[in-house]
Amino acid sequence: MKKLLFLCIAGTLSMSLYSQTGEFQLCGTDELMQKHYARFPEQKANEDAFNLELSQMIKSGKLASKLNRNAVYEIPIVVHVVGDGSPIGTAYNKSDADIIAWVNYTNGVFAGNSSSGMASTSSVLPIKFVFAKINPNCNPTSGINRIDASNLPKYVNGGVNNDNTTNAVTAAEITAMGQWDTGKYYNIYVVKKLTSNSGALNGFAYYPESSLDYAFMSSSASAVNAQTLAHEFGHALGLKHTHDGYNATTGACPTNNDCTLDGDLVCDTEPMKSLYHPTVPSTCQTGQINPCTNQTYAGGERNIMAYTYCFRNLFTQGQADRATAQLLRYRQSLIDSPVASTTAIDNNASLTTACVPTSITNPGNYSIGITSVKFANINNYSTNYTSAANNFYENFTGTYCLGITKTTLPQNTATTLTVAPGTYNAHTIKAYIDYNNNGQFDESTELILNQSGINYGSFATASVTPPANAVTNTPLRMRIIGDLNGTSITGCYTPRYGQVEDYTVIIEPQASLSVQNNMKANDSFIVKDGSSVYVKSDAKISTLHIYDASGRLLTYKTNVNTSELKVPVNQTNTIITVAVVLKDGKTITQKIKF
Repeated sequence: MKKLLFLCIAGTLSMSLYSQTGEFQLCGTDELMQKHYARFPEQKANEDAFNLELSQMIKSGKLASKLNRNAVYEIPIVVHVVGDGSPIGTAYNKSDADIIAWVNYTNGVFAGNSSSGMASTSSVLPIKFVFAKINPNCNPTSGINRIDASNLPKYVNGGVNNDNTTNAVTAAEITAMGQWDTGKYYNIYVVKKLTSNSGALNGFAYYPESSLDYAFMSSSASAVNAQTLAHEFGHALGLKHTHDGYNATTGACPTNNDCTLDGDLVCDTEPMKSLYHPTVPSTCQTGQINPCTNQTYAGGERNIMAYTYCFRNLFTQGQADRATAQLLRYRQSLIDSPVASTTAIDNNASLTTACVPTSITNPGNYSIGITSVKFANINNYSTNYTSAANNFYENFTGTYCLGITKTTLPQNTATTLTVAPGTYNAHTIKAYIDYNNNGQFDESTELILNQSGINYGSFATASVTPPANAVTNTPLRMRIIGDLNGTSITGCYTPRYGQVEDYTVIIEPQASLSVQNNMKANDSFIVKDGSSVYVKSDAKISTLHIYDASGRLLTYKTNVNTSELKVPVNQTNTIITVAVVLKDGKTITQKIKF
């Protein structure tokens, strides 16, 4: 199901080079929210449920205690520059250097740097955009993708307008010309002009957890000294406008009985009106009285998420905490995305041919399918089924390089399989391994997971122990299926609303995983084993982290729940650090040269 599009403010000021014109450009959020939630009330219920959860965590102090405020999360981006036929380097076809400078400036806004005009009192939004280094075809990329829309007269004349296409194209027409996997890349489109029924816009973005997930920016706002991209990605992290709840018709201030549930849901942003409302002069309100507090404005008039004539130069800690909570809840796939590395993942394997679906029964946007699979070394995020992607079948074997989709398993040891469902509706999830390698999936001997009633935010899990008669040392097909709860699923069937995904599993006899050493059998140790790290412990493993020499997280595994683990490492001529936490609370750390 489609998530509401947020068309957002264009009035970003700058200290010198980027100024607000007399025509302020409004946001269509409230009207669109009303229409969207009327159509998809379950999405409003899901949003309210998470906001209530955050409210309780904030009040109890658990949210602040759970967040690592020293962390910085890298988000791989691809910037699609949508040209109108103008030469590269002109106003409507920005140069690579222009795009790089703009993104670097925005990173400074997130980091609270004075070089990006940020106040010394601004809190850090723990985000850093990094340009993708590998494209969806596993080839090197600069992270800047050029889309030639000069053959679309409506785009050339009127740009993008989702409300009125008389002389413009829709965003969907542009994304159809180029969109990279939204689970691996954050897609940013820079377009000639952006408008709606409300007038000119600087940009829009989708709130998190949406199956449609990208940002559109007008070319005029895609510049150094413009805070608009930071504003839009604030929305992409679930932040609301600081004036949320303000009644433009009556002029009433936002309700503020419970700052965790009212207004913008942030307690350290003052309740305020939109400073674009008619009774406010078209000047910066710093030093003036905020009619919603009867106190001098305390920074709300300069907040990145505000509608204001002031230069926006701060985030609050409450906004940073809320954004981080949304990031960790809904955007783990971007945090863990491998596309920011220059080393492509090798999932090559030759599998026995098996049945695959060729169609889907109900090709609508119901957000049903699979969003992540974790199983030993396998760690892959994906998007649930959408009609635009037509991804009812995902073959994550062979040349796929955007996640780890191949693993080895010890033959007689249990390994935990964890599967996350699509973003809405309860799911039935089943999984199979073709243990005898005959291309079929037997319901009695090869079914490894079968659970129903799995909702987004929870997982289907199973402890999988390959049988003694399983084919070993041979790539076998693992099939994961997610569909609407109650669906009668078999290994070879046409999905109704959801997805079928295939992975590669190689079962190794237990002896082949042992490492020759002088340690006792009950010792815990971490060693290099070929191109992998091998961990053996005297207690079950809870989590594993692998960092490169610069401290960047390469691999993160949770809920491992085995005493042995083998993890491939795609690094050469470097030193990695492996940190393992055991179920008994002990920690093992080892540096290894690769």
